[in-house]
Amino acid sequence: MALKKNKFLVWKKITFSIISLSIVFAVIGSAFWWSEFQNTLTIQKVIFSDTAVLDKKNYELCLGNIIGIHPDEISLSAISNLIEEHPYVKAARVSNHFPGVVKIEIMEREPIALLQASPMIMLDDEGVVLPDLDNFADFNLPTLSNFNSDPDLYPLGKKALSVKVKESIVWLARLQKDYESLYNNLSEMKMTSVNEMELILTDEPTHIFLGNDDIWSRIEILRNFEQRLIPKKISDYSYLDMRYKNQIIVKGRRS
Repeated sequence: MALKKNKFLVWKKITFSIISLSIVFAVIGSAFWWSEFQNTLTIQKVIFSDTAVLDKKNYELCLGNIIGIHPDEISLSAISNLIEEHPYVKAARVSNHFPGVVKIEIMEREPIALLQASPMIMLDDEGVVLPDLDNFADFNLPTLSNFNSDPDLYPLGKKALSVKVKESIVWLARLQKDYESLYNNLSEMKMTSVNEMELILTDEPTHIFLGNDDIWSRIEILRNFEQRLIPKKISDYSYLDMRYKNQIIVKGRRS
């Protein structure tokens, strides 16, 4: 009876030792696994979506060096905020891709017009002032001329403060969307001395006098007129005067 009891105690000790060792090895293994897992969470690579306005390297500079940083040290929203501080970024979407990859998708601000000033001022479709990064030559943009060019009205990275310029940008953005052929042929949008709007086309050139009110309704009339002209074009005329109600006065070109 005593022998059986001794054998039982021996096996009990052996079993306890095996279990204890298993727990120790499991803890050590878990520690190594956790350490390796934590390393995979650190940022090892940043991928930017393709960009059209600026080279993506311009946006990479906003981040500095975040390689090797753990997500606990910098959040996705913080990365997004850093990117969106760039004046050419309208919005950014940042996402984690396991293991250790951060993907950044950027919606860029695209220039829509140049304001005649010294130096020239570039604006997007929301009237935001975009800095000159030696990229004026990259765009074929209509010029806004005879507008107030006081530099205080055009803070970099912010919306222009000139009411007339903001109105003109709204018209240009709508032209670009709804009357693209006219926008693409537009060389200049000019404010006359009596605050009336004049468009000057690249072709020939042709001058279009729009007056100072109901601008878009007159542009609609112009579009209908152009459609009826086919195969002729509005650039076949030296000027079109649309300042009178329900009529267009045109002047042909001299042979």
